[in-house]
Amino acid sequence: MAKLSFFTILGIVIVTLLFISAIPQVTAGLEGFMISQDSNEPDIWEWGIEGEPELGQGFDVWANVSDQDDDLKNVTVQVIGPNMTINNLMTFNGTFYTGFVPAFPNDGTFSVRIRAYDLENNTRTSTLVYIDFESNPTPTIDPSVTMPIVVGSSVGFMVFVVGLALLYDRRTVPDLEGL
Repeated sequence: MAKLSFFTILGIVIVTLLFISAIPQVTAGLEGFMISQDSNEPDIWEWGIEGEPELGQGFDVWANVSDQDDDLKNVTVQVIGPNMTINNLMTFNGTFYTGFVPAFPNDGTFSVRIRAYDLENNTRTSTLVYIDFESNPTPTIDPSVTMPIVVGSSVGFMVFVVGLALLYDRRTVPDLEGL
């Protein structure tokens, strides 16, 4: 009986301690005390692409990014396309960030954008740029360039064939009776 009462009292003490620890405690009692939090997103002032991704080549991306609180965590270039997503960290020199994106692996429309994060996980996303890539495009033929060449060569070939036909028609047949 004594053991039961000891365990009962121990259980009541543990439940009481758990209940007391769950009560919120006030740690700051100063009037006008306010916890400050960074709510400013990073600023992407401008960004661009250098290279020719439409031709199946890798390209460079640059961006001018800053944050009011100077707590920029990272800047990434994000490429989303058919069957792929690339998130590459960009390197920086002050507020100027650069990165490289490899050539697109397959045909399709790809979207490219810049994302900047600060230490408080505030995020700024740039506008999207869409790039259409086709690995083996059908070449276009400009008739204003090819028409004079095609017509001129056709007329020249016709004159040559007619000349050969006239020479063939005027040929003399050797007399075969003397043989």
